[in-house]
Amino acid sequence: MQHSPPPSQPDALVDPWVTCFLTSMVIRFLDCDATASGQVDYHRVIGVVEGFDHIRDPKAFLLDSNNWVPHAVLRELIRCSEVASGRKDITYRAALGYFASIEGRQPALIETIARYLDDVDAVVRCSKLWATAYSNYLEMQAFARRDEARILYILVRFLPPVDPMIGNNLLVKGNIEGFSKLYPFVESVSCQEEYSQLRLTTVLAEFGDRYLLVEEKKKGTADRWAIKERATGAVIALARSQKFGKEAVEGWQAGEALACDRSGVEAADGVVLRIERGGILRQGPLEYPLREGAIFNAPYTRYRFDWQERANRAIEQNPKDAMSRRLFDHLLGLQSTQRRTLSIFIRNRALLEENAHLREELYGRTETGGMSGKSRAFQDLLGLARTVALTDATVLLTGETGTGKERTARLIHHLSPRRAGRFLAVNCGALVESLLESELFGHERGAFSGAVAQKKGKFEQADGGTLFLDEIGEISPAMQVKLLRVLQEREFQRVGGQQDIKVDVRIITATNQDLPSLVADRKFRQDLFYRLHVFPIRVPPLRERVEDIPIIAAQIIARHAAAQKKNTSGLHPEALQIMLKYPWPGNIRELENVLERAITLAAPKSTLLGPEHLPSNVREAQSPISGAGLEEVVERVEWPLILQALKSGKGLTGLLKRIEWGLIQRAIKENSGNKTHAARLLGRTYRWLRKAETEMPQP
Repeated sequence: MQHSPPPSQPDALVDPWVTCFLTSMVIRFLDCDATASGQVDYHRVIGVVEGFDHIRDPKAFLLDSNNWVPHAVLRELIRCSEVASGRKDITYRAALGYFASIEGRQPALIETIARYLDDVDAVVRCSKLWATAYSNYLEMQAFARRDEARILYILVRFLPPVDPMIGNNLLVKGNIEGFSKLYPFVESVSCQEEYSQLRLTTVLAEFGDRYLLVEEKKKGTADRWAIKERATGAVIALARSQKFGKEAVEGWQAGEALACDRSGVEAADGVVLRIERGGILRQGPLEYPLREGAIFNAPYTRYRFDWQERANRAIEQNPKDAMSRRLFDHLLGLQSTQRRTLSIFIRNRALLEENAHLREELYGRTETGGMSGKSRAFQDLLGLARTVALTDATVLLTGETGTGKERTARLIHHLSPRRAGRFLAVNCGALVESLLESELFGHERGAFSGAVAQKKGKFEQADGGTLFLDEIGEISPAMQVKLLRVLQEREFQRVGGQQDIKVDVRIITATNQDLPSLVADRKFRQDLFYRLHVFPIRVPPLRERVEDIPIIAAQIIARHAAAQKKNTSGLHPEALQIMLKYPWPGNIRELENVLERAITLAAPKSTLLGPEHLPSNVREAQSPISGAGLEEVVERVEWPLILQALKSGKGLTGLLKRIEWGLIQRAIKENSGNKTHAARLLGRTYRWLRKAETEMPQP
């Protein structure tokens, strides 16, 4: 499967990509190193970016120069290869080794074009084109001075958000030097780095937290910085600020480049630093020299490239016929790549159409989001969902567990103008605070242990769509403060980040807890509650939708029977009557579990589920208490018994209390002693039930 990069952008990039021509250099060199061979986990390397988990052979993928990967993959490969080999200059060696070993492998298109040009000067001056061929975030430009023969200056700039590592710079330098090995007439090559875009703080960060950069200001002298070992305070190297002049360069940015051999105005935003006293940075076997005179923090990197050709160079050394054949071979390869890309495009179109069809089936043509029912409670729920869907109001869904709060949230999203955006759901009660913060807001690379790459949070991913926060009552006080800011400002920062990120997200929350009680107990912030309680919707429990049970059960049976390849098509009338009498404390989730179990127990040729397929707690449950049932009970009470109770001196109040006490006992028995569920069945609170038990007269 081919991955093509997004087009280049002039100033900044959202998603920087790089060709696998560069990753293949590093991998081939590692395979030739007895120490490093087999030490790199390529699944982990390519797994730093979401969406590449489908690649079964990541090493082969990274060796194919026709493929492209996000820059984060190259960074992770460089980091792993440095650890495996014990060398900080592994990328420089890999690039030189790649061009030196052209035998036994098919040359890449860039190599073929370089051989065809057969001119070092012409190839280097095409560096701007090479940068475009390598990546969508790299800028290069070559220029010469009139008074210098066979000397070219190459400017290299990494566009934001790419902050180059040591390995990035060395890989570029290795490619500049390495291509000259394609020409047998080149006798010697020199590529000297005059100043670097590398930030000194980034260099130090590659060695963990072992080193730090400390500014040392002294009156009457230029600003000076010390690179110190954090643990001992020992000074490893010293640096001073550096100023540059400018010179004209055609085709480069505003037409001016820095000139390191002139003095003048400061060249870039921030401080450019020159190493005044050199030293060596170390971490285990990894070493990097801060050589005296090296310059960091420049707006780009500049190399001085010069070469010498053999005096007895043959006139006819450019086999153009062979080069032409290689170019046509590459053309055939590009055609094959285009065909594969086209097939992927067609497949993606088919998947989009299939997805649209499945979504239509899931949500239903009646726009009920896959939810079914005919009860008054269900119709009221649909009416509220359709009304609020047309707005961007924050919705708070309340109700018992298993009632379908997430489905209701999906329905609101599906009916809203945001339906083309993403719907993402997060269970706030399933994650600890630190993981929840990273899940919602994302994190920067190195923000904490294990953060090997930047990760976007759910707020960023749901930009333009809907974010559903389930179990909102479970979040900690600290997370409540952070969530409140996002709801107020619609902006946040990633964990370990400094930049404010604005998003356009519709928020839907849900809870099965009593949020007003949590607010009263100071367990939930009042200001956050009012931010969430803009449009509350109560999702009714299944016992208030008894007439919907046959409809919901039929859908569940059809789905699970198909999954288990059974012939079950419905419920036996006796089984249905039992289910209508059961109070369903677990609501629709419990109903689905019961029916899935029943289908599993049913014989393969059985068409109806009978009472024997239902659990004992469902079969033995008595009829639920309802208003109609209470009226029937009262009607059956004989008048002489009522008259006798009234004459006993207790009056109507006493009689009603005795009836109420019987109802409480019945509700507790129906719910297997669970007083919380009994209180819900009676439409009362748990505290009311506990108080009633102590105050009610004993029969």
